Amino acid sequence: MKKLIKSFSIKSVYIIIFTSLISWAFFAYCTMSNQIHNQEIYAEIINLSGKQRMLSQKTALITKRYYESKDENLKNHLIELIALMSKEHSYIIEHLTSKEIKNIYFSKEDNLNEKVENYLKLVTSFYKTNNSDLLKQIELNSFELLPFLDKAVLAFQMESDKKTAELLKREQLILFGTLLTLLCEALFIVIPSIRKAEQKEKELLELNSSLTIKIEDAIKENLEKEKVIQQQFHFAQMEEMIINVSHQWRQPLCIISTIASSIQIENELSKNVNKDLSEKTNIIMSKVDYLSNTINNFDEFVNIDNILENIDIVKNIERTLFILNSSFTENKITIKKEFPKESIFLVGNNSKLSQALLSILNNSRDFLLSNAIENKQISIKAYKKNSFAYIEIEDNAGGIKEEDLKKVFDIYYTTKHQSQGTGLGLYITYYIIKNYFKGIIKVENTQFGARFIIELPLT
Repeated sequence: MKKLIKSFSIKSVYIIIFTSLISWAFFAYCTMSNQIHNQEIYAEIINLSGKQRMLSQKTALITKRYYESKDENLKNHLIELIALMSKEHSYIIEHLTSKEIKNIYFSKEDNLNEKVENYLKLVTSFYKTNNSDLLKQIELNSFELLPFLDKAVLAFQMESDKKTAELLKREQLILFGTLLTLLCEALFIVIPSIRKAEQKEKELLELNSSLTIKIEDAIKENLEKEKVIQQQFHFAQMEEMIINVSHQWRQPLCIISTIASSIQIENELSKNVNKDLSEKTNIIMSKVDYLSNTINNFDEFVNIDNILENIDIVKNIERTLFILNSSFTENKITIKKEFPKESIFLVGNNSKLSQALLSILNNSRDFLLSNAIENKQISIKAYKKNSFAYIEIEDNAGGIKEEDLKKVFDIYYTTKHQSQGTGLGLYITYYIIKNYFKGIIKVENTQFGARFIIELPLT
């Protein structure tokens, strides 16, 4: 045996065995593919032929009930059954698998095809005429169809079992050939290769252990970087869009304000002051001021940089709520606020804190809507304790599943449908609170929903 092994190089033996395996694989694939295709057809035909039996009985029953009640719904259902039975019968006729089964459908002795078609004609005629004589013929034909349909189903099943038995024989041949090929592979390739592999196994194990740690660290770092890049790209797009809108709005607003002011001055200087006109110009001016403030708020929000400043936490929350005001109003979400009388100041970046709060508020809104809560409510509380500032955001959306509580801040983890959630929003909040504010964020279930608690050090 050793002399035989030495007479061939490992490369030559590998080519021979590999070619043999490909041949067996191709033979197995062709055999299985052909059999699976046949079995799919058999399964479909067996199912449909069985349904034909049920449909013949059901159409007979529906015709009788319709004749007795004249219910139009039954009539409509009847035509649906006729169409279904006709369609499935056509499929069976197009996929008859053997001469024996064709004889069942077309021989003079059985001629099941003609019987089914005649039955369908009778039911169709009854649908159009509602004739009692046709009803009797339908009941009779339905009863006579049963043994022929049973015969067809049995024939399909027997033929399917026969094909399965043939497949089992081929499987044994394929198994024997494959095992023989694998045995040759073990003798001529695997054993010589194992000896060489053992010499380098220790070196590879040591290298792999160090590489595994490095790869895991790199993957974790890359995931976080990818997440940050995606979110930064999203906000960069939003910033560009809002800046463009701001530029587009400012000039028309300025013109509207100028015109309204001119009208108001002219009205006040006239002899007969029009009070109604004065009120309307005041309304216009107030709306212009509101839109200008809205633009300023959005400009401040998208102005994301690393500038540190004294943040008034309450004002920051109010500004974030202002951005979401339209969405909350449209979806009838009530905002309940509990803020201290004295301001709470924190050193950090205003925009990033707003971004973190925005993700939590959007998450609460989405859960309130998806859970169809009737009286939707979000409570926001800010307070100072010792040398920490706390922000609590609570909703009444029913809470988060216990198995999800520990994962809500994980990257790419989302409890929403994949088309609705990316799993980045709450992770971004966690990332900002931890890395930019050196704070802590946690979530817990309450009696009515979920409560997010943010703890921020003031120094």
